[in-house]
Amino acid sequence: MYDAESKLAAQALSAGYSAEQIIKNLDLSIPTGSVTAIIGPNGAGKSSLLKALARKIKAASGSVLLDGVSITSLTKTELDQSIGFLGTIPAARNSETVFELVSRSAMAASGISRVSPRLKEEIELLLARTSLTKVKDKKVGELSSGYRQAAVIAAALVKNPQVLLLDEPTNSLDYSHQLQVMNLLSSLKRERGMSVVAVIHDLNLAARFADQIVVLKDGQIIAQGKPKDVITPNNLATAFNILARVIEDPVGRTPMVVPIRQLG
Repeated sequence: MYDAESKLAAQALSAGYSAEQIIKNLDLSIPTGSVTAIIGPNGAGKSSLLKALARKIKAASGSVLLDGVSITSLTKTELDQSIGFLGTIPAARNSETVFELVSRSAMAASGISRVSPRLKEEIELLLARTSLTKVKDKKVGELSSGYRQAAVIAAALVKNPQVLLLDEPTNSLDYSHQLQVMNLLSSLKRERGMSVVAVIHDLNLAARFADQIVVLKDGQIIAQGKPKDVITPNNLATAFNILARVIEDPVGRTPMVVPIRQLG
């Protein structure tokens, strides 16, 4: 449901590639200072939705609004300063060190040509929060996929965007680093009022950390709301074609999915 008070919103949005519309007449509202998890089966349009929200692909119809203003009216610089986008991590080719990667991102966001002592301190703090301090002088292309993922996340966070869009930010991470990333995103929404939208495959991780969950199937939203209202056996059957029990997570008191079998 479209809400004009949202930080980021889609209104009757359709988007895709060439003649194929993957996102179809979709309305979405992202509250200020919130974590929104996008879930759904493979091919549902989750990544395409993120790209449309970041203007990485062009809307065929409808609009994406940032603070009520169409993102088509923003310059590329204005958009990059407001909306951070982190796609899936490609194969490693980067010869920069972790510190150089994050520093370059910070300088580009600030329009400066060198790292001041104050900025260096901020970067070091961010590297510590993302468990990258011990590898900060290593080349990104030589890191494990988990560390490489964390490095690109740090490069996106250092820009301090108002909205941060992440495609599978916990992919390739072990349980410890998954929790660290999600805790970091939760703290950013509190400390900076940042609105975070993340595609997450782990339903239990999404339910524990997200303020709202959006379920996509065939390019359309079939459910949207608080985790307890969205993570239900009926919605799981409709979206993922599975029979599942939903119980209470004993730690977070959030919904916990216990898959039983495929349907049909």
